[in-house]
Amino acid sequence: METTSGSADDLRSGWSPVLTRVRLKAAHHVVTRHGHAAAVLVPAAWHAQAGGTVTDTITAETAVRGLSDLLDRAQGGEHVAVTHRGKPAAVAVPPEWHAQTTSSAPDDRADTTAQAVTDPT
Repeated sequence: METTSGSADDLRSGWSPVLTRVRLKAAHHVVTRHGHAAAVLVPAAWHAQAGGTVTDTITAETAVRGLSDLLDRAQGGEHVAVTHRGKPAAVAVPPEWHAQTTSSAPDDRADTTAQAVTDPT
């Protein structure tokens, strides 16, 4: 998977393009904090196909304002869906779940692009 890094400020100010990329291009975005993966944003359809269970749904606006909370929840094992303009856009999942799911996937789920976004908090 391709991985790049960016700041949390970039993610906060650029939610729309990130969520569009996840939703329309089936990209996976690794969000890092303190140099470690804190969450992975995956397409909602991919998440469902992989057998994931959503524990909560929040809006992109809520996710932007509470990015640290979203990352804490994902690190704690929650799968949190994020909607954008009223439509499912992504699911924030624990990095371990994502790694396990993509490594055991016999289909093209593991062939999607990953892009890292760094949260300095």
